[in-house]
Amino acid sequence: MDLPTGPAVVLTREPEDNLELALALRQRNIVVREIPCLATNYLSQTHLPKGPFDAITFSSRRGVRGFTKLDPVEQIVAGDESSLVGAVGQATADELTAAGFKVDLVADPPEGKVLAEMLISRLKQNARIMTVRGNLRAGKMDTLLQHAGHQLEPGIVYENLAPEIASWQPFEVAAIFIASPSAVKRLLEKNPWMKEKSFLAIGSTTIAALQELGVESYEMIGTQFDSWLDSLTRAGQRSTESERPCEE
Repeated sequence: MDLPTGPAVVLTREPEDNLELALALRQRNIVVREIPCLATNYLSQTHLPKGPFDAITFSSRRGVRGFTKLDPVEQIVAGDESSLVGAVGQATADELTAAGFKVDLVADPPEGKVLAEMLISRLKQNARIMTVRGNLRAGKMDTLLQHAGHQLEPGIVYENLAPEIASWQPFEVAAIFIASPSAVKRLLEKNPWMKEKSFLAIGSTTIAALQELGVESYEMIGTQFDSWLDSLTRAGQRSTESERPCEE
């Protein structure tokens, strides 16, 4: 069987995160090229702050995975069942549910500031909140919660590492799927020619990073797998159709 040809959809997440999406796109005869712009080191040993907490937040699926990889004794620091559990986005909430957690709050759209506003409306004054995340500092969620007078205690469960990204010669691109500001910066630092291409981003913080670096063609497609698949399929099909010679 001939392999599909034409402009490629570029996937920038880690290979394990791309598996399902890449397979589904290829089954639709979309050309896929993977350029991972993120690598994760899950910490086997860490010192989480001691509970109980009024709330525990998870800002990404990696945070959930890192937390569940810890020794069960370490996980007990999360506190009792009365702690509110909040997730940034449905994908993070689904990961929590699969791990056996009851999720109380899901930020939709998937932004830290949205979860912060939900927590502020639910929590008593001067609440203790553990923010489960990676080694990179979080954004607006931390700032808003601190300004509201709450005590934030980070639970660092993974490290965000920078993989080696090649400087590619320009190739035909249908769209670039991007999931974080750090991925944007790493990709465009090595491949500035991609600024002229179309980006499909998960959230507003990633959109802001694209804008800051001079990208003009972008669209936010949210956190749902079906939305990613449909948007990337349309991008791939549009690019392929535009290259076909017109019939007289």
